[in-house]
Amino acid sequence: MLALLGGEAMRRLRDAHTAHGLNPRQFELLGLLYDRGPLGQGELGHLMDVAASILVTQLNPLEAEGLIVRSRHQVDRRRHVVALTDAGLARLRQASQAQHDVEDVLFAKLSADQREQLRQVLTLVRDHLINGDEHCATPASPDEQHHLASRTAIRRQSDRRVR
Repeated sequence: MLALLGGEAMRRLRDAHTAHGLNPRQFELLGLLYDRGPLGQGELGHLMDVAASILVTQLNPLEAEGLIVRSRHQVDRRRHVVALTDAGLARLRQASQAQHDVEDVLFAKLSADQREQLRQVLTLVRDHLINGDEHCATPASPDEQHHLASRTAIRRQSDRRVR
């Protein structure tokens, strides 16, 4: 049952992202840049667990649309730093809202309490699976204000690494 539900959820989420000109990896990429701030291209590939050649195929169209910018690292000119633009943030917000709308349809039969219980259970399962490994973690929604403090702390760490 889990595989069936997961497959249907992924289909619907992929459709929601595609309606906003993003594939699921691009949505994840924009979310990571939102959560963490500018990242080195190598670090971004590591966080997404994708090869550099695959990452470039995701970055190029986002850069062409003005959703991200790539620039040379200030100290190590061989490295590229990837940052979210205002247009990228706007697109991420639109796609995030579409994702929330899909989740509302998927969980329409659940009460608010049941949704919260499900979120807590899924978070426990996710945390057990990732065991501190962020490859399985999902970016926070740009509309969730309660994540602001942790994103700010992560951005400070990222700023120190990127500089």
